This record gives sequence, structure tokens and C-alpha cells, in this order.
Amino acid sequence: MSLKSRNKVQTEFNMSSMTDLVFLLLIFFMILSTLITNNNVMDITLPQSASNTRPQDNFSVISLSEDLVYALDGEALPKEQLLPALQAKLGPPGPEVKVQLAVDENVAHKYFVELADIVWVQGQYRITLMTAPKNQR
Repeated sequence: MSLKSRNKVQTEFNMSSMTDLVFLLLIFFMILSTLITNNNVMDITLPQSASNTRPQDNFSVISLSEDLVYALDGEALPKEQLLPALQAKLGPPGPEVKVQLAVDENVAHKYFVELADIVWVQGQYRITLMTAPKNQR
């Protein structure tokens, strides 16, 4: 009496489960990339504007919150240390080096002018202002 095994080992590989896993990872990273913001860790309400300014490749962001906390790329600093930290990070000013100013909309104009004076006049860096897009009604 000869006993034969009814279960054969299949030598082919099914890729459908692997493609499902790859698509799930792709969706995960796409959602994660939209949640990451580059401008700051601080809670800032930017003023609204109709302009469409896009960030440049070589730039840093200086943030000023409503409670007058200054930050360079998310790292809180005293106002007196902004320019030395900016110079250490970006090097000497040039036409390709830009600094974006993210100032809360409730900050008094006086503090914005002081910040612009530090970066633009004393540091000689080109500045752009970060704004939120206007709400379309």
C-alpha cells in the first residue's frame, strides 16, 4: 500500500500581500508629510495675504509669537542672540540666502520693526514675510 501526500509544496510566490504593504506604507508617509510643518514649533497665527510666496531652498525662519518669544527654526532664543545664531547658521549674507519672518498677527508693529531691523539692517540678510492664504468666501 502506497501512501501519497496530498499536500504539495508550491514554489511560486504571491506578491499581492507585499504590494498591499507597500501601498499602506506609501499612504502613511504621504499623510505624515502633510502634517510636518517647517516654519515653527510655536503656535503662531499668521496674517492673511493674497500673495503666493513660495519658500526658497536656502532659508531660515525666525518666528515671533504673540507673547514675544523669538525662535530661529523652532529653537527659542533671546532677541540679543538672534543675529549671532543666524550668522552661525547661514554664514555671510548673499543674494541666495533669505530669512523668512513669521510674526503673529497680534504682535505690535513696534516688535516687527525691531525684528526686521536686526535681520535686514544689522545682518544685511534678505527677508520675506510669511503669511497665510486669504480665506476665499
